[in-house]
Amino acid sequence: MIAKSLARIFMLSLVSLSTQTAFADGAKCAALLSASFGAEVKIESAMLVAATTQVPEHCDVRGVILPEAKFAVKLPTAWNQRFYMVGGGGFAGQLSLDPMNTGLQQGYATATTDTGHNAAKEPLGTFAERRANNPNADRKKLDYAYLAVHNTAVLAKQIINAYYRSTPKYSYWVGCSTGGRQGLMEAQRYPEDFDGYVIGAPVLKISHEGMRGIWNAQALSMGASAIAYDKLPMLAEAVYKKCDDVDGLKDGLITDPRRCRFDPLKDLPKCANEVAGKDCFTTAQREGLQKVYNGVRNAKGKLLYPGQPLGAEVAVNGRSGWMGSIGGDGGMGLGFGETFMRFLAFEPQRGKDWNWKQFNFDTDPPQMAAFAKVIDATNPDLSPLKKRGGKIIHYHGWADALVNPQMSVDYYESVLKKMGARQTKEFYKLYMIPGMFHCAGGVGCNRADWFTPLVEWVEKGIAPDILNGARVVNGATVMTRPHCAYPLAPKYKGSGDPSQAENFTCVNLK
Repeated sequence: MIAKSLARIFMLSLVSLSTQTAFADGAKCAALLSASFGAEVKIESAMLVAATTQVPEHCDVRGVILPEAKFAVKLPTAWNQRFYMVGGGGFAGQLSLDPMNTGLQQGYATATTDTGHNAAKEPLGTFAERRANNPNADRKKLDYAYLAVHNTAVLAKQIINAYYRSTPKYSYWVGCSTGGRQGLMEAQRYPEDFDGYVIGAPVLKISHEGMRGIWNAQALSMGASAIAYDKLPMLAEAVYKKCDDVDGLKDGLITDPRRCRFDPLKDLPKCANEVAGKDCFTTAQREGLQKVYNGVRNAKGKLLYPGQPLGAEVAVNGRSGWMGSIGGDGGMGLGFGETFMRFLAFEPQRGKDWNWKQFNFDTDPPQMAAFAKVIDATNPDLSPLKKRGGKIIHYHGWADALVNPQMSVDYYESVLKKMGARQTKEFYKLYMIPGMFHCAGGVGCNRADWFTPLVEWVEKGIAPDILNGARVVNGATVMTRPHCAYPLAPKYKGSGDPSQAENFTCVNLK
């Protein structure tokens, strides 16, 4: 009886201690409401969130950096003394709350920003429209370009210090698409903000990517050149017939699309007498496709921006990699391009009545230069980041039709040229993934752990080399493949199961 009573008293003591601890943590969290972080910062809420199957117990802090940049910071009770910030997508305008949980589950203090506008109220680029009821339009452009991310990173560290009485030992950035651009912008403009960056499929030259969306629409969505989505399977079959085995293995993947010489004028079935049909392509359609692949050009034929690499035409689960970005009605690529040109690219603004058919590829590109310097993350001089020990792991799918993968290659090669190959590879690695769509999906091995190797590199000095990639279908791994640091690419050894990574080696295919 005495033993049982003592055990009961001990358990009640533990419960009481736990309750007291939770109360103390809750009070500490709530105290952030009255903390001062500067005149431009308003803390709107701070509450302790109980642990669930999805997240550990944490202090959830929400607020705004004036005039309109909303932020969220989540502070786990069991903190690993590190900071993890996530990027947005598209034109942002919302908090990336779910991606924060990936870091939160591992004990990271996490943060995100909507970059200064609300996409539900101001979709696409309309947040930058100068109008009577939008007095902060110019600040919103700057916040979206880069400033809100930097300000949030600085503020998040201040909140972390106020809560834990300690600053992070290491800080990490993780983002894809717009999040990739945001991360590269941080590395170029504010290298002191983060120690390591996972940069996925960055729309780093967003000004020209918007121009490409309009170019592709003009090539394939106007009159006789228009191509319906139901014609894409035939296009994909022709592309893969020509390109699949260029790397020496016919496996449903195009390892490096730059090595394929597919010509839509010669390699697609022609419609007899130019009568459009479901099993052929008219001359106008084939010429339109050639424009998409050959890139954005002015009237003299000068290349202004790279064309779409081959391979994204293929479909997965009935959905083509081109769906929503190229062909048909122009899709997302056109929508992004048109709104960018209306409200962000030019001074004075073209405005809501301007449309994509009015874009002039001779006179308009030079007029985009001023804002391109503000929003494009193209500076190849990363020496300040390298000097402080920062590291970058950058990946992009070769079959990405929404954000041109050649853009990543061109940027990385500009850094190699600026800083030298040896110097660059000491802190920056690029991985180009065959068959991968935008940020994820596709026919390639799009599953990979990019973050753990980054942490090992930053904190232990263990540089990544070959990383493991996998393709998972219905929960089962159907293919593995080595992800090789550019300019190397995977090549089949000539024997063994081609669906297994062990039967490949990394070589320079050039």
